[in-house]
Amino acid sequence: MRKRKNQMSKEETKKPNKVKRKGALVALEYEVGMLGSLANVLATDNQGEGVIHNALLESFLIHARILIEFLYKNEAYRDTVIASQYFTDSQNILPPKTKLLEETAKDAHKYLAHLTYTRTRLEGKKQWLYIKIANDIKAVLQVFYKNLPDDFNTKSKI
Repeated sequence: MRKRKNQMSKEETKKPNKVKRKGALVALEYEVGMLGSLANVLATDNQGEGVIHNALLESFLIHARILIEFLYKNEAYRDTVIASQYFTDSQNILPPKTKLLEETAKDAHKYLAHLTYTRTRLEGKKQWLYIKIANDIKAVLQVFYKNLPDDFNTKSKI
């Protein structure tokens, strides 16, 4: 079977080269910045319900979901960036996923990615704890950045 032009091999999927991984840290910073900014806007949102509030909520949940997946996904799918790609196989440096992050990932998946019956349960009834979710994610990211190998050292904004 021929490999498509943009398809990565299994080895590349597990551990892309250092240049790619360094570049991905820039995208990670964008995700972190958006998550924090949206959490603050939503926590002080005077818009109430409506299209603007919903767009802000959906954006927040997308960024939260991306970061939770980055931190806790065990295997990358194609070109997905995951935290474990920055460490040796024997390292397990991140704390366990909190119950809030587990629920957020599951609920965001059902709320955003698919039209589900679960979504109807969540719409208008779910209390999203924006600041708490962002803080839980940032706490894990601090551990990630603290333990990054020296050759990936960045000036994290966390």
